Amino acid sequence: MVIEPNKPTLGLRLIALLEAAKGILAVGLACALFVLAGHHMHPFIQRIIHHFHLTDSKHAPHFIVEMLTNPERFQLGVWTMLAVGYAGLRFTEAYGLWLARRWGEWLALVSAALYIPFEVYAIALGPTPLKVTLLVMNIAFVVYLGLVLGATRKKRALAAVAASSPETMDARKGQSHENDAALRGGRR
Repeated sequence: MVIEPNKPTLGLRLIALLEAAKGILAVGLACALFVLAGHHMHPFIQRIIHHFHLTDSKHAPHFIVEMLTNPERFQLGVWTMLAVGYAGLRFTEAYGLWLARRWGEWLALVSAALYIPFEVYAIALGPTPLKVTLLVMNIAFVVYLGLVLGATRKKRALAAVAASSPETMDARKGQSHENDAALRGGRR
């Protein structure tokens, strides 16, 4: 795998697109929560919950089911702000990955790794193909991002060694003296 620092690979671009999609979903959720916070749409929400069978934790996380079935017990404004913050994090991560920034790679690695214990716990409660797929994808992301960070670190280290070698330093000094002489000659 040939990885150049600050040059995105197809893998980084695909992960960036996935993170941007998560951000878009979070913005949609934030908008929906904002609308729900101002209106009492309980009958409509109840119909949606029953239509999509979201009344049990097999299809959605328990706290989401509780929030949707009993919105009066939750401060939807707080959840709206959390969704906006989550979207901002996902968009920032997508931007960093798309441009192959080291900080974006680290942010993606850490955020993907943070999900793994929760995914393992969710599988322990009751495995489903979706849960297992999400865990495998997350582990693959963490491994891939670790390889990318390791490869770019080696490239940067080799570039730093090459830049600090005596031959390179002498060439730079000679070039610098030539540039200085040209500048002085141009001023006369």
